[in-house]
Amino acid sequence: MQGYFNTKGKELTYTERQLIERWHNKEKLSNRRIAQRLNKAPQTIHHELKRGQVQLKTKTKYSAHQAQEFHSANKSHCGRHSKLTSTLNETISAGVRDKKSLEVILQELTGVCLRTLYHWVDKGWLDVKYHNLLYPHYKKAKKLRKTPPKRPYGLSIDQRPEKINQREAFGHWEIDTVLLTKEKNDCLLTLTERQTRFEIIRLIPDKSAQSVNTALLALQEKVQFESLTSDNGREFARLHEAVTCPVYYCHAYASFERGSNENHNRMIRRFLPKGTKQTTAQAVAQIETWMNRYPRKMFKYQTPLQMYRGG
Repeated sequence: MQGYFNTKGKELTYTERQLIERWHNKEKLSNRRIAQRLNKAPQTIHHELKRGQVQLKTKTKYSAHQAQEFHSANKSHCGRHSKLTSTLNETISAGVRDKKSLEVILQELTGVCLRTLYHWVDKGWLDVKYHNLLYPHYKKAKKLRKTPPKRPYGLSIDQRPEKINQREAFGHWEIDTVLLTKEKNDCLLTLTERQTRFEIIRLIPDKSAQSVNTALLALQEKVQFESLTSDNGREFARLHEAVTCPVYYCHAYASFERGSNENHNRMIRRFLPKGTKQTTAQAVAQIETWMNRYPRKMFKYQTPLQMYRGG
């Protein structure tokens, strides 16, 4: 029985190649003897000596350095080649800088999948990094705490009809305010239509019930309100004075009951992060237009504007 074996996948190391060079060139050992010492097959040593041959003036000899370079060059061609090109890099990076998600950017590409895009970002192969993505960190959803509000302003969300909960009907809106700074200053009134995710944003002078109602009264001439769903903030205590439709109030500490509106508020923060001291109605209108023209996966990458016009 032969006293050696060849372990599958076990390649020769540079140290072993140096030993082969010494035993073959200086000690003149046979291939079989070298194979026994390295616990390899003689045919492995035979092929290795052929690959590492260098031509001298009068003779040839084995070079461990030459064999190692040959091996490294072959290894560099192993595996599937990356599909990433400079053009793809520019397209993806530009999309991320334009505050688009990787899922939306993917619709402009062919031949790659979403997992591949995240892999390229994780490996640092793109001009943009992981922290440049829209939401690089995710928190676990909080459990529902059905705490009754201290000041019930109207109907509880528990009384909201199932057709509204299932988004089967058009004209049901979620409402909220978005503060720009902690100081008393201009803020945003945001409304999200539950079925189409169409967004309305208005710049109001302050976070007060009067300012909210004034903005709603102006909107009623253009917008169909079948119901409103809000939190228990004091600015929404008098919604019944501005609209004739039912108003449903969420549980305390349960902002996820207005999930669509909260997600849209987070999209607004891409353009107006916390601490923004000044903005204009024109800038807010541009954000509103951008959001309503942003493709949504849930609508097979149609935009809220397209869904709204269809509604």
